[in-house]
Amino acid sequence: MMFRVKWKITLLFVLITLSIFFSLLANSDRFMEFRGNQTYTQTGAGVSGEGLIINLINRLEADNHETRLSAAAELGKLGGLAANHLVEKIESNNSSSEKVNSYMLLALLEIGDDRAENILSENFEKIEASNQAANEGAAEEWKQGISENTLQAIEAKDMAIRKYIADSVAMDSARAGNKGKTNAFERALKSEIQNSSIYVPFALSDFGPEEPGSETEKLLKALKSNKGSTRVAAMMALGEMGEEAAVDPILGILTRDYPPAKASATIALGKIGDERAVEVLRKEMKDGDNEYVKGGSAIALGKIGDENSVPFLINRLRDQRIKVRSSAALALGKIGNETAVKPLIEILETGKSSDGKKNKSMNANADIRKSAVLALGEIGSTDATETLIGILTDKEEELEVRAAAASALGNIEDPRALEALKKVLDDKNMDTNIRNATFLALNKTRDQETARMLVGKLGDQEFGAIAREVLIDIGELAAGPLIENLKTEDQKLKAETALILIEIGDKRAVQPLILAYQ
Repeated sequence: MMFRVKWKITLLFVLITLSIFFSLLANSDRFMEFRGNQTYTQTGAGVSGEGLIINLINRLEADNHETRLSAAAELGKLGGLAANHLVEKIESNNSSSEKVNSYMLLALLEIGDDRAENILSENFEKIEASNQAANEGAAEEWKQGISENTLQAIEAKDMAIRKYIADSVAMDSARAGNKGKTNAFERALKSEIQNSSIYVPFALSDFGPEEPGSETEKLLKALKSNKGSTRVAAMMALGEMGEEAAVDPILGILTRDYPPAKASATIALGKIGDERAVEVLRKEMKDGDNEYVKGGSAIALGKIGDENSVPFLINRLRDQRIKVRSSAALALGKIGNETAVKPLIEILETGKSSDGKKNKSMNANADIRKSAVLALGEIGSTDATETLIGILTDKEEELEVRAAAASALGNIEDPRALEALKKVLDDKNMDTNIRNATFLALNKTRDQETARMLVGKLGDQEFGAIAREVLIDIGELAAGPLIENLKTEDQKLKAETALILIEIGDKRAVQPLILAYQ
């Protein structure tokens, strides 16, 4: 009896479950029918369709590349109404940036609108016109400029000197019982962003509102203050202003004042860049007692760019203080004279570790080695190629030194350098940081072969985003390999390729882009 009851209950439960299932299935069909009608309304000429289009166009303004790319693809499915909105926005120049405009052009291509060809041509003409002057300036800067990694290394030296000055000022104030008054000045010295305005209030704090003269005249008076912090603030402000009238009084401070003020003088003289400072800086670099003043003098000579200072800087590559040796190497790189190549290579050879044993000489120090490597890259001599390749591939070297070697090889016009960089990039077992540095270094080679290799990396999860930025930076030289890549069957990769071509703005790409999206 009990068994029959259980059986009936089970049967009843099954019937109820089946009833609910078929009810849900029917409702699902009605929901899909409703959803289909709603989608039709959105993609037709209805109000809801316009709302969807406006929403997607707004998503093109997002910061995220993937979000923008997805929105462009969705707009591509919405046909003529979406095209009208895009054309209106493009022609009114109503987007927040040129980059957003590029995604709108991509969406117009995805739609396949007949107006796309003319609009692309017009936009490419504008891009070409705006880029022409910039490219000429960039080409000149490329020949005469200094690489970002070297610039950062030099700025790091300045920051270390400013920190030393700030700590010294703080100790002086603590001894005098005025610690609270100098906190803001310390923060200014340690700030990454440097300009004259952050120092002027401290330099002029002893003057009343009735003090006669211009701001510059008051700052020059402040150089004679009895307070060390005031003199430092005045020098820092005048240095940021590039005030040549301050050179002689600052040179007096460099020869006679206490170490923190002298260190500040080296920074200011380097910023001003006047050759009147050369002789005194050389003497201080050679005979000074303070490593920050000596190192700052070397960096200042590098910034002034005096070729006759090269032998004096080469002599400092044997200085017994790491900061001085490292600063002298960077200064030699900044000046770029080839007579420094051999001494810099010698540093790297004599400091090399072998058989897993760390070299104990000063030239084994990572800061010295990195500075020497960057300097060789700035000089650009092919005599350094093999040495730099050896450092790049040597697993016993510090990672920061190897990354610097990648950057340096990117500066050297030598097929051996290019080949070595490509091998490192293709080595999946290589440290990610080294491969990233190598990737960025390849940007400097700027040829079609490199561009073709970078195009091949666009779909790479690890390097795709970097490849995209580098190809845009390479510009017209990358157009050929990118146009070839429009034939890909991968729709997302095709969109990425098209977007890069749009951002480059090479008119040769107009017809291939239209054909790719017909």
